[in-house]
Amino acid sequence: MTSDDRLSYRRRKIGQALRRYREERNLTQDAAARLVERSPATLSAYENGHRAVRPRDLRQILDHYGITDARERARLLDLATQGRKDGWWLGYQERTDPFIVDYASLEGDASRIRSFETQVIPGLLQTEPYTQAVFSAYAPVLGEPVEEGALDFRMARQRILSDSGRPVTWVISEAALRTPIAGPSVMEGQFRRMLDVTSAAHLDLRILPFSVGGHPGLDGTFSILNIGSEDPMKVVAVHSLVRSWFIDDPADVSYYERVHGALASLALSKENSRALIEQIACEL
Repeated sequence: MTSDDRLSYRRRKIGQALRRYREERNLTQDAAARLVERSPATLSAYENGHRAVRPRDLRQILDHYGITDARERARLLDLATQGRKDGWWLGYQERTDPFIVDYASLEGDASRIRSFETQVIPGLLQTEPYTQAVFSAYAPVLGEPVEEGALDFRMARQRILSDSGRPVTWVISEAALRTPIAGPSVMEGQFRRMLDVTSAAHLDLRILPFSVGGHPGLDGTFSILNIGSEDPMKVVAVHSLVRSWFIDDPADVSYYERVHGALASLALSKENSRALIEQIACEL
């Protein structure tokens, strides 16, 4: 991946908006290029998300299109500004799944994170031995070694947890605690790590016990990221075996927020969740 291919979600989001503005004004790409004083090739690259647009250039294009909505302008300009940051994740872009690098960049700019996990401990809370065991579980079907740097990359993501201004809420199925991904010593170390890290006030870990039975999270794992602190843009990340994707349609995001809220209500309190983790650790 080249440096121009990075942070694709932000570029796609900006490009979709620019295309919509042009089409709402019934402009061909050539006509729009003349209006915004750019070449047709450059405008096409912006609209297709193949090229990053500088905040200054984006502001000029929005002016030419007559976009005056302060909220919309601020969100797009924030995306353009964030996309030009040099984050730690850029050192992994040549050897790590592009979606994961993209996700880490959004995670790094998130003002709030909410996630739901069904089968494994969330990556932000994993120890190195536990992560290695998770990777090993996929080895028989991957047909190739786990990407070089994948372990280091996952550990590096955890640096965001030290930011007390970024609340994180995890709802985790009891199954994730009960599944022996690795041996007793690794699992015990993993439980201790979870308890140590989530003792911080801004980190809220809730366990969804088996006793709940059916719940609205049966479809699986997801994360909700608030990007920006004032009137944030909200993005849902969904993962599957063969692909991962972002969801940002407001109605869909609202549905995921309701699901996460319901799961958090069904889950044990933070205090009782910690007690359950302690209990399971003692059973090893």
